[in-house]
Amino acid sequence: MSNIHKKVIFKHLLKTIVTIGLLTTITTAFAQTNDTDTSTTITADVKSKILAESKDGGRFDFWTPIKGHEYDGQRIQTGASTKDNIYATNREIAVIKWAYALSKSGIKKSDIIGFYEELKGRKIRRDEITLIDFGIKKAAN
Repeated sequence: MSNIHKKVIFKHLLKTIVTIGLLTTITTAFAQTNDTDTSTTITADVKSKILAESKDGGRFDFWTPIKGHEYDGQRIQTGASTKDNIYATNREIAVIKWAYALSKSGIKKSDIIGFYEELKGRKIRRDEITLIDFGIKKAAN
């Protein structure tokens, strides 16, 4: 692996770490829970529909369109100055969009986290909770 490739990978890794830190800071600073009684009641049928729509080109599938470009990044929020801009990878953006769409559909945060864990087949990570919080916060605005 050439030095140029190593530098590009390091820059991308550093940018991702900074982005997650900024998202964590923003989410913590402006966090509002979305666990209200206006959420959709989750039945077995609703759950299976949400999980099905989150896969293979479904209404909530934000992962298939980015296959092969998961770690490309883009600015997701413009700040007052360049240092206040927030960047995310396409994978992170897919999680944000997915949480946003479910939240707009009336699903509460605890259920969104449960669906995510079931989709991924593993326990959710702290950075993924931050991304879900960001999507829910955007949906509330």
